[in-house]
Amino acid sequence: MSQYDYLFKILVLGDIGVGKSCLLMRFSDNRFTEKHVCTVGMDFRVRNVELAGRMVMLQIWDTAGDERFKSLLPSYYRGAHGILLVYDITSSKSFRNIDGWLKEIRRMSSESVNVMLVGNKCDDLDNRQVRMEQGFNYANHRALGF
Repeated sequence: MSQYDYLFKILVLGDIGVGKSCLLMRFSDNRFTEKHVCTVGMDFRVRNVELAGRMVMLQIWDTAGDERFKSLLPSYYRGAHGILLVYDITSSKSFRNIDGWLKEIRRMSSESVNVMLVGNKCDDLDNRQVRMEQGFNYANHRALGF
């Protein structure tokens, strides 16, 4: 008998340096580092959570945002139930690049995949370049979670 009732595969995508690995580290291990953590290729974490009395296993795939590793991504899209598309609120460039990531997602993943836009580094409000309303409106116009 399995240890979970449901299994979901989640991908974490976005430009290099937006904090994908830090998000995953915080969620899976409750750890945080201010140092840049460079993912080479892919990293994989598992976290079990209980929802409505059911055990859910989340397989979370942390992807390298570096252009050199983009060729690895297509095989990881297969079977994904959800995608966290991450940008850095202190980098308007990372927000502008969301369009390219979203095109890639639409091209490579199933139509049923759920995509959520995530603004990261919200603890650095003094350096904010992307307002919350911008992220919300972008997500809303493209039927993404936010």
